[in-house]
Amino acid sequence: MLPDRSKKSFQKTRMLGQDSNGTGTRIHIGGAPVDSISLSSLLPYLDGLVEDGNPHYVCFCEAHLSVRATFEKEIRYVLEEASLVLPDGVSMTLGARLLGKKFPERLPGPLVMLEYCRHGINKDLKHFFYGGSDGVVEQLATKLRQRVRGIRIVGTFSPPFRSLTQEEERTVKNHIEQSKADVLWVGLGAPKQERWMAEHVGKINVPLMLGVGAAFDFHSGNRRWAPNWIRKAGGEWIYRMFTGGRRVFCRNAKYESLFTLIIFKQALLNLLSRRKR
Repeated sequence: MLPDRSKKSFQKTRMLGQDSNGTGTRIHIGGAPVDSISLSSLLPYLDGLVEDGNPHYVCFCEAHLSVRATFEKEIRYVLEEASLVLPDGVSMTLGARLLGKKFPERLPGPLVMLEYCRHGINKDLKHFFYGGSDGVVEQLATKLRQRVRGIRIVGTFSPPFRSLTQEEERTVKNHIEQSKADVLWVGLGAPKQERWMAEHVGKINVPLMLGVGAAFDFHSGNRRWAPNWIRKAGGEWIYRMFTGGRRVFCRNAKYESLFTLIIFKQALLNLLSRRKR
């Protein structure tokens, strides 16, 4: 069951500062509320979430999650309760344009994770990594220490592929809290990680959780991240489809197709609504 976050202690932070890039605008892409913010504004904004004394979680939305939010009330609720929902996939930027909107830039989880780890060095931020299969999260920590000199990694945990027992939940909670982590990176895959964060925000004493999914695999070297030129061209989703195996290919093909239909329907309804005015 998801928690009731209506109490003041769980009040969401929505007061994004306005800048020339349109920071602070929330755009609904299908069933997903997605925040418009540039990377340069995002990093200090995340600092604010760490420091404001309330628990927060941040989601990264792509076509799959947007479609799930369109048809599943629970997923939509989880995204609405997040302190930030960032446009991960190129589908988000193209969808926004079809709706007459625009994001300053795409903010994929692997990129934000790397940039915020670098940014956090001067802030002396402490990072904990939760997720990944056996060995992946440990390899992730090793690779990040090599790539981001000075990063403070205070713990890792790879959960089993089943629900934790109550005793295991308490052990993990204590492990995270005793580490005094400022940032908890969650890599369980969507929408499992989003549900997990919504269920545990405020229950685990950690200021900020970010669900970054495949970032664990990419930065650990378990899977190859798309080359930079492909990412800049907006072709990362195609690269993932053809390098992630049959399951990833079928899932992406299904949800990208559904997403396209949803956005065209939304754009058509918006057009008809404007004509009636």
